Amino acid sequence: MFRCILALVIACLSTDVATAIITSGQQQVIDFTQPEQAAKLATWSEPERLGCTKEGFGWDGEKTTYRDGWIETEPLAIGRSWIPPQNAGIRITLQTNYPADVATGQKSAIFYTPSIYVRYSADRVHWSDWQPTDKKEDPRNPGTPLYTTRIGLARRASETYHAKLEEWSRRDDIDWGSDEDAFCRWLVKQDPEFFAKERPFIGYVQFLIEDSFKGSQRLTRFDAGVYWSVSGLHQNPKNPAGAKRQNDRGAWSFRGVEAAGRKEE
Repeated sequence: MFRCILALVIACLSTDVATAIITSGQQQVIDFTQPEQAAKLATWSEPERLGCTKEGFGWDGEKTTYRDGWIETEPLAIGRSWIPPQNAGIRITLQTNYPADVATGQKSAIFYTPSIYVRYSADRVHWSDWQPTDKKEDPRNPGTPLYTTRIGLARRASETYHAKLEEWSRRDDIDWGSDEDAFCRWLVKQDPEFFAKERPFIGYVQFLIEDSFKGSQRLTRFDAGVYWSVSGLHQNPKNPAGAKRQNDRGAWSFRGVEAAGRKEE
């Protein structure tokens, strides 16, 4: 342990290494009362029976009838353009055109609201299984459903990836040894099946809403926040091309479908 701490201190004092903690987040908002916008951000089951109007997502029918269905959001890129996180916290709120049925008190619960699941991917091609979120009442907005969860990977799950990254970062023919986007593009050329076998970080998250949608009751808004932090410990770029990547404030953008010519699942 002492050797690891000493090595980190030496690295931080080195002239070609910079360090910091980067903490940030991304947000995905879908206004189901705007049908054209919603159709660009999500897909759903049985569009001939379920869909969006200015009233929101659902269907016109008797309130005593139900239709099973789902909504799947477009993948949301997180992290930075040059470094993805390995853990993230998620907070989702839903708005509807009907009041949530809330039981208050210590055993507060919300009923008759959808279930929401989340999955993640490193390359937007290969995905984890869908995992459930926890549903409760939003303490800051009583009567509003709040869904929360955390997603992440054990350190062991990324050992192979980081060993290859460390070896690649020592090469003389690269612009910046800390540019994981460039590394991933190189990696899939060497091993096109790498991300089919390994899921070493979280580059994208995606949400799935499932429910027995009640007639004339509509979802009006979906608002998801994904919050993460990464170590800012990195090498200084060797040339302006690397510096540009370092200063890019966009989210993770590596896609296996582009790097390896594969189709998204």
